[in-house]
Amino acid sequence: MSNRLQEYISIVVMFALAGFFYIQTPSEMKAGGSVFPEVLMGALVVLALLKLATELLYPKPKAKQQEVDQAKKDNWKRFWIILASIIVYVLAVDHVGFFVSSFIFFFCLTVAVQYEKRTPRGIAIRLASVTVFMACLYVLFTKILYAQLPKGMFF
Repeated sequence: MSNRLQEYISIVVMFALAGFFYIQTPSEMKAGGSVFPEVLMGALVVLALLKLATELLYPKPKAKQQEVDQAKKDNWKRFWIILASIIVYVLAVDHVGFFVSSFIFFFCLTVAVQYEKRTPRGIAIRLASVTVFMACLYVLFTKILYAQLPKGMFF
């Protein structure tokens, strides 16, 4: 399957997920309860449209076979790291707490999926990004949605 076809399939899947979330959102939800699914649907649609525009306006050049083979090996390595991270996260979230385990999980993911060489500056940028992301999650879940999250032994 060509990379271009895979990109278009991922765009269709994003639109399908947005539609799925729309169908699954009950119409008689509490006033603040529908905020998260609606934001998620909107974000998926915006991201799918951005991905479609990027794919149509800036097609990727063809890569050499050596680069493709190396990328496939790296992708499998990343896949196993991500899968292991998800398993550890699911097992740890109740014991450690949502925010601590999520912070560690998202930081590990951002480092695992980066393609450029790891540098102290790059790691610091990812650390700052994850910190901002977790602050946004904290405000969203605790101040806007009033959601009960696993506390664990830390936070």
